[in-house]
Amino acid sequence: MTLCSHLLPLLKETAKKTDYVRIHAQSSNAHEGTPKDCKFASLEELNQDLGPSAQYGRSKLANLLYMRYLARHLSKEHPNILANATHPGVVETKMSTQDIHEPYPIMGYAMSVLMKPVKKDQWMGAASLLYASTKTTNTGEYICPPAVPESGSGLANDEQLGEQLMKLTRELVKEKFGSESVDKGCPLKDY
Repeated sequence: MTLCSHLLPLLKETAKKTDYVRIHAQSSNAHEGTPKDCKFASLEELNQDLGPSAQYGRSKLANLLYMRYLARHLSKEHPNILANATHPGVVETKMSTQDIHEPYPIMGYAMSVLMKPVKKDQWMGAASLLYASTKTTNTGEYICPPAVPESGSGLANDEQLGEQLMKLTRELVKEKFGSESVDKGCPLKDY
């Protein structure tokens, strides 16, 4: 979101000269594994050790909430700037073949070896991303393979949770980076 925040003036100018400008974040169906009591209330909450799956899920939930936040606030004045999140599906990656063994020795084996026949290669895993980047004319979508908008979890549809995530993001950016980042356009403001 910080990079997007800094690029937003350029994206708005570009939107005046073209049909669509598309902003994308990679989410995952793993966002559904986020603990139901997730509030994005504080840095302490973010630093709680939830275990690898829940931590990963929460990061993917945040990506989805960020895109929906942008869609709600940015589209009012800039309807041709589209913000969407995607899910690639189960893809054959280093994470799913090697890195998975550290947190899950037994289940990691199942993921890396037994699921190999159903995993997509990286090119097929990019299908939803390509659709979001080139074809869709909607904003605020969660696009799953091959190119199907889905609703996502209850948390992913909680607008207040998205607002709280942005509030916390603003606070942490100000605290950690001070006026240096704020003077350059970050943290994001409502549009």
